[in-house]
Amino acid sequence: MAKSGIRILPAALIAIAVALLGWQLWRAKAPPPAGPAEPAQTADPAPAGEDAAGAPAATQAERKIQPSRGPAYRNPQLADLKQRADGGDSRAACELGVDLLRCVDLTPAEQVLANAEANSRTQMPAEQRAYHERTVNRARQLLAECRNAPEDAWHQGNHYLRQAALAGEPEAMYRYARGDSVLADYSRMATPEFDRWRAEAGNMLQLSFEAGYLPSVFDLMVAYSDNSSPIAGLVANDPTKARAMRLLVGRLAGKNADPPEARYAALEPAAAALAAQWQRDYFPTVKPPLQRLPRIMPGGFATLFSEDNAGPPCSQP
Repeated sequence: MAKSGIRILPAALIAIAVALLGWQLWRAKAPPPAGPAEPAQTADPAPAGEDAAGAPAATQAERKIQPSRGPAYRNPQLADLKQRADGGDSRAACELGVDLLRCVDLTPAEQVLANAEANSRTQMPAEQRAYHERTVNRARQLLAECRNAPEDAWHQGNHYLRQAALAGEPEAMYRYARGDSVLADYSRMATPEFDRWRAEAGNMLQLSFEAGYLPSVFDLMVAYSDNSSPIAGLVANDPTKARAMRLLVGRLAGKNADPPEARYAALEPAAAALAAQWQRDYFPTVKPPLQRLPRIMPGGFATLFSEDNAGPPCSQP
């Protein structure tokens, strides 16, 4: 492992431990209800496909989310995205939501800068040195940009990410379902936005999958298998679908999946048929074998640690 990464690793491990602790506390204190929770009474609509009572979806005009109110943005790029998003541009709403949410928790960027001087004195190969310098520059840029973010960046970020998700943007549906807003630091569990997310997340993840968004395959594979994460706890376990997801990953990667557990062997024919159907219906343009698997990190981490050739958020065709 690169030495520059060694100094960042403890903070990352602590963040993961805090997240897991928060998840366990939430499960202990507030187990999921037997049925979907009633959405909070706000101007925002119910998930695509249903209204709050489960009736057929309303028209797009009736479901339109009202612009998020607040002071004018000081950041010109964010101001432009907000104007486009408020005008109905779902791709702009997705990008704006991600950009705002990356300013909610700046701890990773602050940790990078706190370790910058010590890392600068560490002997390391030229390639690692260049990576370290790029990360430091990105941290400075992120902190500078977030100084011009609105004070209610979390509320507005959640608002616009959800707006894009309800409009059918695959990456927005995935990010919203995964909890990029309400699970940013586990401090939002007593908010109406969190309750609304619990009611919508499972269906939103399924819609992202049906839109052919590859990262959702892995989250659903876990969700159908166990309750080891917040989103997994909101999706009913299903061994046939869990196995079908594993077989689908193998089909897309051009590799054979490991044999099923003996107790699930009888499910193999149904799981194999389901995997073939999903590949045909949702991923017809993916040509196996996949050369690389997509990695979708939360906004702040992506800004700091993404590869140089990574595209901007919500840039999928």
